Amino acid sequence: MGSRVRVPSAPQNPLLVGGDFLFMEHYVYILFSDNHNVFYKGYTTNPEKRLEEHNQNKSRYTKGKGPWKLVFTKRFDTKSEALKEELRLKKLNRASIEKLIAQNS
Repeated sequence: MGSRVRVPSAPQNPLLVGGDFLFMEHYVYILFSDNHNVFYKGYTTNPEKRLEEHNQNKSRYTKGKGPWKLVFTKRFDTKSEALKEELRLKKLNRASIEKLIAQNS
């Protein structure tokens, strides 16, 4: 009998680019609009690009409420973890959001 080779399971979130696997990162983020004194919480794989989209009025909820600034991000290895955190953030009151941002600045 030949020897057996153990093949590791595929990565959770691989992205194949040029023959190499890249791992996709997942983020929750909080934006703030000075003009409207409001926070927005969301999920993305690219916080900088998503901020640009919000400031270009490409998001229904944030349209016309900018300009927005990115005040908080947190990275996760899986989409599931990030979405759970997004849901938790969306339930926080303003004082809790401001405290979270202050603790992470």
